[in-house]
Amino acid sequence: MKNRHIALAALLGLWLPPMFASDESAKQQDAIKKIEQAVDRTNIFELPSFQMKADVQIETQGKLVDGNYELLWNGPNEWREEIHFPGFVELQEGGQGTVWIQRSTEFLPLHIYDLHAALGFGSGAAFAGASSASLTQPILPQNATVRKLRKRKEHGEAQTCAEFADTMKRAWDVCLNDDTGTLARSPISFVDRDVQAVGGGKVYPRFLSFAESGKTLAQAAITEITSPAQFPPNSFSPPSGVSPAAGCMNPTLPRLIKKVQPQYPLSAKRDHVQGLVAFDARIGIDGTPKIGKLVARVSPDLERSAEEAIKQWRYEPALCEGKPVDVETVLRVIYSISY
Repeated sequence: MKNRHIALAALLGLWLPPMFASDESAKQQDAIKKIEQAVDRTNIFELPSFQMKADVQIETQGKLVDGNYELLWNGPNEWREEIHFPGFVELQEGGQGTVWIQRSTEFLPLHIYDLHAALGFGSGAAFAGASSASLTQPILPQNATVRKLRKRKEHGEAQTCAEFADTMKRAWDVCLNDDTGTLARSPISFVDRDVQAVGGGKVYPRFLSFAESGKTLAQAAITEITSPAQFPPNSFSPPSGVSPAAGCMNPTLPRLIKKVQPQYPLSAKRDHVQGLVAFDARIGIDGTPKIGKLVARVSPDLERSAEEAIKQWRYEPALCEGKPVDVETVLRVIYSISY
């Protein structure tokens, strides 16, 4: 946590003049303070212990399917996460820099990835590289600069936003909900509401959802979140027959530092073929993605194009307690024709 505060302070120091006129200094410093507080307020993994239960849904074949989610957190050295849907079960057990994963598939399904994106955290580094997806590990690179501060309203809520840009000329907003003092994720993809106290000075939304192109892909209604929590004996026993791997519950997400744009095959454009191509993948400690199973299909030519491009992407690796680790995630390419 100490290193995160240092990195955050170093980045936020870039908000100093001459980017803003001197009469904006008070507003600037107030925004910095509120961002720091927002990061701390929703980082529930700073709590000694908690238990979270949720009714969850994922989109499958055009409809939302019901499931259950549970997370037991007894600090970074003892935690357990379970996800249950019809025909799918995932169990993760972790502690002391090690993770055991047991699931009913040999890959990370796309919509389980979507669920982690909705929840705002996850050992699978949900939404790898997206600075606005996490509620507990926001990405604020030290080489980013701040372009401007602005106000906006989303879903009737007042928000204060800082526009960042990095050396790859990518721009994104870090926004705060002025009423709750919490991070406000992109309204295009996320809906977070009913922010309530957890304990220990932390708060968290009781409803979270992730959408794409106006279609809800995953959502969670938190039915219980209790801190501190008491756990029965043997609550944190690693599953049998599973090999451990280096990792943690909530890694600092890998950051994309080199992106090669996929080519849009002429045959696909001619036939107006478009959609999402996605691969189960692992991002290694060297920042190189290792592509696994294809988890979202469109057409063979688009899939080949996406795979060729993704192989050339490079990342700053995910971190657990400051140490680089491999992480499993889903890497996506959206093909869209503008008319």
